[in-house]
Amino acid sequence: MTADRAVARGRGPLVAILAGRSPADRYSLHRGYVEAIWAVGGRAMIVPAGPGADDDQVLDVVASSDALVVSGGGDVDPAIYAAAENHDAATIQECDPERDALELAAVRQATASGRRVLGICRGAQLLAVASGGTLVVDLPGAGFAGHWEYERQHEAVHGVEADPKSGASAALAGVTRVNSIHHQAVATVGPDLRATAWSVDGVVEAVEGPGQLGVQWHPERLAAAEPRHLAPFSWVVA
Repeated sequence: MTADRAVARGRGPLVAILAGRSPADRYSLHRGYVEAIWAVGGRAMIVPAGPGADDDQVLDVVASSDALVVSGGGDVDPAIYAAAENHDAATIQECDPERDALELAAVRQATASGRRVLGICRGAQLLAVASGGTLVVDLPGAGFAGHWEYERQHEAVHGVEADPKSGASAALAGVTRVNSIHHQAVATVGPDLRATAWSVDGVVEAVEGPGQLGVQWHPERLAAAEPRHLAPFSWVVA
């Protein structure tokens, strides 16, 4: 059987996509994640991560997959990282500590076992925290405007520049502008990651390390109009 026929029959790599809760009584995931994985020849498996999920069962499911995607969502709990005592609680959005704990465990497990991990928006921030990094708790409060553009979530709204030859540069695939739906961002990365892309005002837009790539933008919401945004999903499936 040829590789193309194997993919067509649903035998591509199995990618676990962690989904959060929004609203509180539902698990939720933007359909673009699943469609992007399908488009690049993978098989998507949606895995709930949050209250009500059995941690061991979820980790077993993740362990059965070939790769992991950590999706967007609410803020990572500041209590996990060094900025915990230096923030205004009123700026925190949809914090879910149980989801944080489960996703941190899943990322560390996947990385330790050699599976690729793609983090998108909140997912990129979670990769940084999992590696010992910290976040900018509130970008507007820190003087960075123009990063919460929810009304234009399917449009490229600001420029981004990546280190040449980096995974972030490959993930951009020549694109120079991205969408932006976040009020937090990576401040520092731990020893296993490095920042490799930035917006025009200096906000970190990508982090990466061995087997890990985190992008602050939402390629799953841009790929329908611009197929080059499938590149991060091609990377995780590969």
